[in-house]
Amino acid sequence: MTLQLPTHNGTHSQKATDSFTIPQQKERLENLLYQKVQQGEDISPCIEALHYLALKQTTQDQLQVMWVEVIKERSAFNSLQRVIITTFAILGMIAFFNGAFRSVKPSTAANPPAVQPH
Repeated sequence: MTLQLPTHNGTHSQKATDSFTIPQQKERLENLLYQKVQQGEDISPCIEALHYLALKQTTQDQLQVMWVEVIKERSAFNSLQRVIITTFAILGMIAFFNGAFRSVKPSTAANPPAVQPH
């Protein structure tokens, strides 16, 4: 879709999706619509373009909300994953040290023999 936008020295052809935000596109279309109404021209293409931009803005807003939710869920999952990994690491260390300490038996050679009185 190409819009013919008025300039100081004629018309300027600009694609509706290039370098303009949706509010800027709406404002330009509304200005064009007002000019067409004053000149008695057909305004149905402008109305259709405004409806399209409104739908596009709504879709972008919905996608943004969904993306924020995905990021929140991913963050929560990553946090839960870290907690679980840390918990298993701690449990593994406890089990390892428990096994290590159980397998070590006090050595009788390490104690000096008792001195018996004569």
